Amino acid sequence: MNRTGMTLEETDRKLVALLRHDARRTTTSLARALNLSRTAVQARIARLERDGIIQGYSAMIAPDVVAGVQALVTLCLAVRPCRRITDPLLSWPEVERIYAIAGDRDAVLVVSVASPQALSDLADRLRAVEGIASVETTVILSARAGCPEKP
Repeated sequence: MNRTGMTLEETDRKLVALLRHDARRTTTSLARALNLSRTAVQARIARLERDGIIQGYSAMIAPDVVAGVQALVTLCLAVRPCRRITDPLLSWPEVERIYAIAGDRDAVLVVSVASPQALSDLADRLRAVEGIASVETTVILSARAGCPEKP
């Protein structure tokens, strides 16, 4: 089961994998790949969106075009619930995503900044936030999509 309490069947998993790889793929192309009718694929996509499985579509922008440095910033938080600290960070322009994680850290931020100095400044700003116990930065050197061509 996923976070919505639903279990995806195999065809839905394949459809989601295809959309992850290329969300702009036409319904006709998806239907061919899944051996379904175009109408059946449209209905599946509508259901997956309605049920919150597909939460939106976005453009993946080359990080070196928009920002000079992309990094993962892990946080240990001294305040619970963690969202009291992490939710306001979503409004910071450098913060692209925030993940709650298990283990000895509480959250991972994906950030984009103009330079290594800007990353250092961001880390200092984070350390100044009351409730953040520690900050660790890891620069992203390269990224690869994890979705296969064909599910």
